[in-house]
Amino acid sequence: MKLVRIVFCSLMALAMLGIWNGTAQAQEGRWGIGAFANYTIPITQMRERFDNSAKFGGTLNYVASQSTLIEVEYHYSKFDNGSPAKDTFIYAVDGSTQMSPEGVSEITFNSLVVNGLLFMGEENSSHGFKAKDYRYYLAVGGGIYRYKSVNENLVYPRQSSAAIDLSVVMDPQIDQRYTFGGNFGAGVEGFVTDNLSIDLRGRYNFVVGELRPMLFYGFDRTRPIQVLDLGAQLKFYFWR
Repeated sequence: MKLVRIVFCSLMALAMLGIWNGTAQAQEGRWGIGAFANYTIPITQMRERFDNSAKFGGTLNYVASQSTLIEVEYHYSKFDNGSPAKDTFIYAVDGSTQMSPEGVSEITFNSLVVNGLLFMGEENSSHGFKAKDYRYYLAVGGGIYRYKSVNENLVYPRQSSAAIDLSVVMDPQIDQRYTFGGNFGAGVEGFVTDNLSIDLRGRYNFVVGELRPMLFYGFDRTRPIQVLDLGAQLKFYFWR
């Protein structure tokens, strides 16, 4: 929770910096919209359960000053076909290799995040809003993350019968909650026209949540949930 507070304080500082510097900037007060797609890579313990996936979303952008942009982001992502549902296991009684034919292991995110983009350096921050121009930035953000984690129809592996009964399954684990999370990273924004840009960004994300342990299958608790994003966003800025 301390890290979450740091993220939100950083956002407030960025917003205040933009307001304080904004009166002298030509682009201050401009609004924009964007749509993005990310290649999402689970890391640490999350990597043990899920493969890479995709994240999609949209943004509402506000130019607070020449050096600061505030971005409200919604995104959706889903990790499916995860472990232990996709894994095989050895049935101890006869040594056969088994799996859960109807098993499900997945987690879905729907999140609303506020990001601050800080364009570092006087020369760098003076760029942008001109065709074939570009500028780089640091990004920090935080917000509300809603996730739903599902593990169900997993065959109980500790049976004692001579032949395993695949209809004997464990109780489902379904966790659905709202929580906090944050991100930080860096990127570059290049302008195709004076008000149309392509934003390339890499960032680290953490969610203050957990995936419960699945000890029969050898998985410890996953906490916090952590992923990396590599993605591109198309932005359109309205004329003032």
